[in-house]
Amino acid sequence: MLEICWVARYESAQDDIASFISELVIADMMTAEKRLENIAKDQRRKFIEERAKEEALVKTCKDQLDQEKLLKDLTLSADQIIALKTYQFLTMKPIFFVINVPEDKINDDSISKSMTGKFGYPSIQISASLEEEISRMEKADYEVFMKEMGIKESALDKMNQMAFAGLGLISFFTVGTDEVKAWPVRKGALAPEAGSVIHSDIERGFVRAEMFKYDDFLSAGSEAKLKELGKHYLKGKDYLVQDGDILSFRVGT
Repeated sequence: MLEICWVARYESAQDDIASFISELVIADMMTAEKRLENIAKDQRRKFIEERAKEEALVKTCKDQLDQEKLLKDLTLSADQIIALKTYQFLTMKPIFFVINVPEDKINDDSISKSMTGKFGYPSIQISASLEEEISRMEKADYEVFMKEMGIKESALDKMNQMAFAGLGLISFFTVGTDEVKAWPVRKGALAPEAGSVIHSDIERGFVRAEMFKYDDFLSAGSEAKLKELGKHYLKGKDYLVQDGDILSFRVGT
């Protein structure tokens, strides 16, 4: 499902976000009304039961929107959620807001917290002017500058993390002699499913996964040291993959 990211100005963040959400509600209302009109015109007798079920569901959505409430807040069954995916309702999509703040507000997250609390969507804040300055720096200068400003993460890193969380994704890593690669996978995926992201044959022939943690690896400095410390693990088909896992898959013939 596509995620929506929208940028608001610091000076008018509350009004800007409220206006944006109202536009989403209106767009969804128009979609619901149009579908109800088409259902009413459909006279095919063999689809009467299906039409009645769809009409009831769309009316539920329209009632929610008429109250200026978001469809993401409706309590729906799994089948109803699947049925509504074809509509591409905007207020059912994952959304996060990016608030552009002055440089002196970069480490004051009160504005993003207040917007998250008020509107129920995650928010982060960045300084576009600082990010522009950072983008022109050499890596060494960039790291010093970030430290001096007290900035722990770049705007791009923040936005990537927010997007992954909104889409229900995590990352795991594979490490080779000449390459380290990150792979996105559904949060809640078991090891064989994670393997399928790399290649379907890994899921079909999955035997086990060798796993260690990124932070442990940084501290130990090598896989050999990790094994000495007992922080190198063998995981089976029931292993729930965690964000930041480093995995190596073993496949049977």
